[in-house]
Parts: sequence; C-alpha cells; structure tokens
Amino acid sequence: MTLRSHTPIRRAGVAALAMALVVTACGGDDTDEPVADAAAVTEAPAATETTDGPAATDAPDSTDPSASIDGPVSTVSPDIPEEFLPAIGPVDVVGEKLPPLQADTIDDDPALGTAAPTIVGLGFDGEPVRIDAAQDGPTMVIFLAHWCPHCNDEVPVINALRDEGRVPDGVNLIAVSTAANAGRPNFPPGEWLDDVDWTYPAMADGVDMDTQSFVVADAFGVTAFPFVTLIDGDGDVAARWAGGKSGDEIVDLLTERLGV
Repeated sequence: MTLRSHTPIRRAGVAALAMALVVTACGGDDTDEPVADAAAVTEAPAATETTDGPAATDAPDSTDPSASIDGPVSTVSPDIPEEFLPAIGPVDVVGEKLPPLQADTIDDDPALGTAAPTIVGLGFDGEPVRIDAAQDGPTMVIFLAHWCPHCNDEVPVINALRDEGRVPDGVNLIAVSTAANAGRPNFPPGEWLDDVDWTYPAMADGVDMDTQSFVVADAFGVTAFPFVTLIDGDGDVAARWAGGKSGDEIVDLLTERLGV
C-alpha cells in the first residue's frame, strides 16, 4: 500500500485526540472516580487492519493470524510527529473490532462470546508482541495510559499478584500502552513501564491519523482506563471491564471466566 502524506492539521489532530483522552478517559489527575466518560475514544471512527496512518501503512492481506506471527507487517509512517516516536509502534489487526464497552455488568456486554481480534505489534524493546489467545492460550489484556492515575494505581495491584504467585498458571498477561501524550506525566511509556516494574509483555499501540484513533484500543472497544479484556482459549471474549479492581477480584474473574 502506498504511503500517504498527512497535513499539519492531521498531525495536530493526533495531539488533540491524545489530549481529549487525558481529559475524558481517566477523569483527569484530580478525581477519585475509577473511570470516567471516554467519549473521545468511543466516538472516534473505526480503525482497521488496512489503515495507512502512522500506526499501519501496510497491513497483511490474509485473514490468517499466522501471516504475521513473527512480527507486524505494518510500518510506522515517516509522517508521524517526532514526539510520538518513543511511544507508538506498527500494529496489525486481524479480525472484526469489538464494540465500545457500554454495559453496566460483564454479562450484559454484547461482545461476550464473540471472537476477539488478533493483534501483532512490537514491544518497546522492538520484539514482537502478539495477542492471539486461540493460539497462545487464555489471555488477559490490560490497556494502560502512562498519564492515567488509575492505571498507576492498578499496576502495583497486578505486580503484587505476580510477586505472590497468584496469577493462575496458563494465563498470558499482556499490556497495551495506549493514548500516549508527550505533554503528560510519565512519558515515554516504555521508561514508565520499566520504572513501575512491569515485567509482562507490553505492546506499543499505534495511531491512525486518518481515523483519529489509537488502533488497538479502538479494535477492543476501549472506553476508559485501565481497561481489561479476558480472552479464552478459543479466542473469544470472556469478559471486559473498565476501571481498577482489587487483586482478589482479578483472580476470581480469571478463574471464573477463563477456567484456569
């Protein structure tokens, strides 16, 4: 696919989108609410595996996830604003995106039992990171924003489960660093994840300037941060929720929903 140029207005739009996410998706730095309205995420037009914005300029033609098993086919556009480069990566999305999460309870979520998209991207170390539960086994995906106070509260909860050996055997735990904003705290996110002792795989989300969306977050229907999707061994959505949970709640959901 041919690369397309993006105007300065488009580049400014990416920064505006990130700033809107700061205000709406996490409630800002001064709120005690676990989540807040994330209209800036849910109203963004859909991204697909064939976008040619900065996150993905060339996507795999095949719908077979194994086509990109060794790493993303997509590349980061040379038009991406320089300040975003430490925070984003190329992303391939295979499959249908999930609807934005709007249900009050897990069992009311229309995405429950539907196939989750397969994602292939890169970690901040340049190594491939894949979200493919049908091939790799039951998976917990957590979307984190480096500037979000509630994400900063939730990471230690998950680290404690790791250190206490309470993450059930057979569960893959993967973070997606999304909604990056160079003007907000803890940028770049790769350094932030190191600082907070995140040792599980972490994928850098991509940005699609054409659709004004963060590619993986859009594909999973993210509406607030932190945001979690559990995917069973068949590759189907077993649960989604937005906001922080206690360690006991997370373990109970992993056991109940993933059967581990």
